[in-house]
Amino acid sequence: MSTQSSVSDSEIIVARDRVETLRAEILRHNHLYHALDQPEISDADYDELFAELKRLETTYPELASDDSPTQTVGAPPGRTFAVVEHRLRMLSLGNAFNADELLAWRQRAADLLDREEWTYVSEPKIDGLAIALVYERGRLVQAATRGDGRAGEDVTANLRAIDAVPNELSGNPPPLFEVRGEIYMPKAGFDAMNAEIAAENERRREEGRAGLTLYANPRNAAAGSVRQKDASVTATRPLSIGVYQLGWCDDAVTPDSHWETLGWLAEFGFPTTPEAAHHDGIEDALAACEHWTQRRDSQAFEMDGVVVKVDDLGLQADLGIVGREPRWAIAWKFPPQEASTVVEQILVNVGRTGSINPYARLRPVRVGGVQVTNATLHNLDDIRRKDIREGDTVVIRRAGEVIPQVVRPVLERRPDDSSEWQMPTGCPGTTCGELGCTNEHCGGDRGIIDICEGTWCGGTVSRQGDDADFYCDNPHCPAIVQRAIEHFASRGAMDIRGLGEKMIRLLLREDVIHDVAEIYSVADRLQDPEKREKLARIRGLGQVKRRKGEEIYEVGDRLRNLAAAIERSKSRGLANLLIGLGIRHVGGENATLLADHFGSLDAILGAEQDALAAVEGVGPIIAASIRDWASSEENRDLVKRLKEAEVEHTIQRTEIEPQEKPYDGRRFVLTGRFADMTRPQAEAQLKSLGAAVGSSVSKNTTALFAGEAAGSKRAKAESLGIRIFDEDRLQEALQDPAAFLERLTEEEPAGAI
Repeated sequence: MSTQSSVSDSEIIVARDRVETLRAEILRHNHLYHALDQPEISDADYDELFAELKRLETTYPELASDDSPTQTVGAPPGRTFAVVEHRLRMLSLGNAFNADELLAWRQRAADLLDREEWTYVSEPKIDGLAIALVYERGRLVQAATRGDGRAGEDVTANLRAIDAVPNELSGNPPPLFEVRGEIYMPKAGFDAMNAEIAAENERRREEGRAGLTLYANPRNAAAGSVRQKDASVTATRPLSIGVYQLGWCDDAVTPDSHWETLGWLAEFGFPTTPEAAHHDGIEDALAACEHWTQRRDSQAFEMDGVVVKVDDLGLQADLGIVGREPRWAIAWKFPPQEASTVVEQILVNVGRTGSINPYARLRPVRVGGVQVTNATLHNLDDIRRKDIREGDTVVIRRAGEVIPQVVRPVLERRPDDSSEWQMPTGCPGTTCGELGCTNEHCGGDRGIIDICEGTWCGGTVSRQGDDADFYCDNPHCPAIVQRAIEHFASRGAMDIRGLGEKMIRLLLREDVIHDVAEIYSVADRLQDPEKREKLARIRGLGQVKRRKGEEIYEVGDRLRNLAAAIERSKSRGLANLLIGLGIRHVGGENATLLADHFGSLDAILGAEQDALAAVEGVGPIIAASIRDWASSEENRDLVKRLKEAEVEHTIQRTEIEPQEKPYDGRRFVLTGRFADMTRPQAEAQLKSLGAAVGSSVSKNTTALFAGEAAGSKRAKAESLGIRIFDEDRLQEALQDPAAFLERLTEEEPAGAI
């Protein structure tokens, strides 16, 4: 718990809940944006969520976590393509939304560097798909998406099909190196492609065939085009690339500045970021940002900001990286675009904890190239504060793509019969999600449409203490049950692929399952012929074939794949099972702490409250929540059935000898060629011994290991008085760290040893 005496337990509870909510929401949006190319919120809305999470983690350090979205990049690579490990992590950027924030970034850099002046480079921040390209002897040998920064998707074949991406370089490029850039679709190409799709849809309609989906915006179109399974489809798309950075380079002398590097890469035939500019000072860079803000819509490509970078690569190395962001670069973000539309209805949905969450159904409007129909309204207090009513014309802020933020009502256009919206007194349960549904809990008159897949609850709705939210009082509310199963099956918990919202709704409606433990009965039913046929008869699960006039119901691939995913989830581990149970306040970090400390679910749920609270990082609030959950007979029965289903609920402990880190706090750089090992192999061994391994020499470098054909890094080390060692000493450093550390203490001038 926090050591700040001024922070109350209630504040920490609220903060912890909000942090866990934000992390889950941001991870979901990361997956939608980076993996599925189907964003639901705008960039600005995402930035607000991200900024709020960073503020909370700063205010409450005990809530910080290494697996927080503030410390990671993008989303894990999908399963369509092979996975590529990035040699150097692909990073994200911090944001500046105004001049004060840009100048504050510059001041932080000045304080770290202990100097006031240096040059900058500004580049339009193209809204596309980040990519890493590896060239060997002038030929493209690998292309990968950013993924989560550490690993991405192998899209080499698709990138080779894009005319704008050089397959063979000109000039005299290095033997092996990586560049990074942004794949994008110019606006004109995007409009032409969508026009062709629209024309094709007209032909399809005349033939009675289903139409193709129009792309929402150039970014989604570019990402979707790169992720085509068939590279020949990618080849037909109007794609381009802007290369913005040298990732890494083997065995070559490289420029000392980012600006020179862009020119150097252009000599080999790379299309670098359009209209990049060099600036003598921060005021010139700021003027460029403000200039781009005014002409953002006049460009041939979509851009969502300007990237400002420290030009000198040595200074970049000195500034380094914090978390997932380099200190030497920042993204100036454009203010979000706005539009106006009408709030046709204010409806509610029910969350996993039973919270009643209002949202606005909007008259469809295009914002930022995307048609939006819904907007979140947070809670009743927020609706009252903004005075939002049904029938209001409202200003919505673009913030991105699908779900905008309602900024304010336009009071001058408010209808005369307007009245304040009231929170429903009865819980609506689950909605079917169909815009045209007129059932009461889906926004219309209850009972008119009988195809509705929602489930009515009708439980009372009330507020709990000072909580801003209202809650359903029915513990068996169909929405709570469904959300609990969704949470259990989610990627952060048991990761049951194929068990999404629609499938869960179907299984609940057909009485196949009623809670999370019964998920594991699905695979068992496939072993019983009678039960298997019953499942196969459910529309959406099985398939029907006619044989000699008789209908035969068979299990399809969808159900078989789901059963296999359910079986795999049994071995997800104790921490993931604990997360999946949905115990209030128990998230990823403290679930891991509890699992490591107690070793089994029985031990956790059977522990006294004081014993739980004594675990570092847990504390009395979480301990009380666990004891309260474990005291429920219904929950104990749930755990019993999960164990009977052979879901892994213990940790198999092994004794692992702690590995020494003799080079902890030391920073090495390698350059040139080594006879007995590759540089990546040497770097990996140094890192395993605790060293930091840099890509450029700076005053913070402990030593440089120089092989054959060492270039500018050696000259830089000599100029800074950095110790330089040959391959024999590298072998000593790897095999006898104690002897090498003693050698480091010797006072000798710079030069090869």
